[in-house]
Amino acid sequence: ANPGVLVNPDVLDKTKGQTWDAILEANPWLKEQKVVAKPDQLIKRRGKAGLIAVNKTFSEAKDWVMERMCKEQKVESVTGQLTHFLIEP
Repeated sequence: ANPGVLVNPDVLDKTKGQTWDAILEANPWLKEQKVVAKPDQLIKRRGKAGLIAVNKTFSEAKDWVMERMCKEQKVESVTGQLTHFLIEP
């Protein structure tokens, strides 16, 4: 079983530590199966807030994360930036 991958804001900047290519290299299973992407922050009712992407290919999950990384999100009465996402099998 794969524990999943934690994606951080470095992916927004090609010169930083974490890149999508490095993530794929370290986790070849990402290319072989559908994944779930979600914020790695304590958010109640993530599903209701539309903050879970299910049954996605790696590239769909990557696009989904990039659309939300470091952007303001409002969940119920709280607004904040999402900075860490999990991609899991």
